[in-house]
Amino acid sequence: MRIETTRDFQRPRARVLAAFRDPQRFDEVMQKFGISSTPAGSDPVPRWDCAVDWRNEPRQFTAQLEEVRPNETMRMTVASTLASAGIGLDFYDLPDGGCRVMARADVTAHTMMAKLALQSLRLVRGKAEGQLNRMIHAFGRPKV
Repeated sequence: MRIETTRDFQRPRARVLAAFRDPQRFDEVMQKFGISSTPAGSDPVPRWDCAVDWRNEPRQFTAQLEEVRPNETMRMTVASTLASAGIGLDFYDLPDGGCRVMARADVTAHTMMAKLALQSLRLVRGKAEGQLNRMIHAFGRPKV
């Protein structure tokens, strides 16, 4: 399943990228979405061991975030026994000095339960895009 969304920030690209690069920001964003995360290393790219309660059970997954084209593109990879996802994040300058982040997620279900959950997201138009957009906003916003 492919999910795409775009988010504009009023801050310059360098500041938005700095927020995305911050490993502490990853933990803060995951916590906001009800996901626990623990740093699992940073060589060669930052990685986390994560868990989320889904269908009344803790579900483990790993995540990593790497900058594949400096100052332009990042990629988040998420993997579990239920599903995997690759999220491409492209950063663009806006004429007013802001930054546009275009996100493209490709999600693959590995179990029937995960396939049904993805299908239900498709039926609720915009729900998956909205979740991805909120995550992008949480990563790129200024620290409060």
